[in-house]
Amino acid sequence: MAGAEVKDLLPFIDTSTLECLNQSSDHVVAHCMGQGTREDDAVFLASDCDEQLLINIRFKQAVRIHSISVKGLDADKAPKALKLFADPCNIGFDSAESSAGTQVVTLTPEAVADGTVVPLRFVKFQSVNFLSIFVDGNFGDEEETVIHKLQLYGSPGNATNMGDWEKVAKKG
Repeated sequence: MAGAEVKDLLPFIDTSTLECLNQSSDHVVAHCMGQGTREDDAVFLASDCDEQLLINIRFKQAVRIHSISVKGLDADKAPKALKLFADPCNIGFDSAESSAGTQVVTLTPEAVADGTVVPLRFVKFQSVNFLSIFVDGNFGDEEETVIHKLQLYGSPGNATNMGDWEKVAKKG
């Protein structure tokens, strides 16, 4: 990622439109993604009817997503894989299950316990306005999936310094 600093993408997330399908009414997606709450292990995102979750994240501007971090304190209820969809059209559980997605991130119990940052195939996430994250199951095949912290890293999509364009134009 030449020239662009990789940092927490939370300031670029439109938190007013943050959505998670099949979340518990007491343990919502804002708990694992919000500033402050994602650092508090007492609050978390939990699934409701079964182990599946579908998290929809809209960004305030196009972003480049470099990596992702997921933390779960109970290994049996932590997600074992994330299927990421960059700029999907009207995705639901059926289409999330049946389509390949932009990338599948396979997690380990150790990585989830530590909240290890996992690099993504950066070329596939260059100008993302909307990201959907599908969680199909957890390590213990439990009925409930729990995420204590979900964090995205990258840079704004418009990280190009337009002043550099002028320098190139003057040389030519």
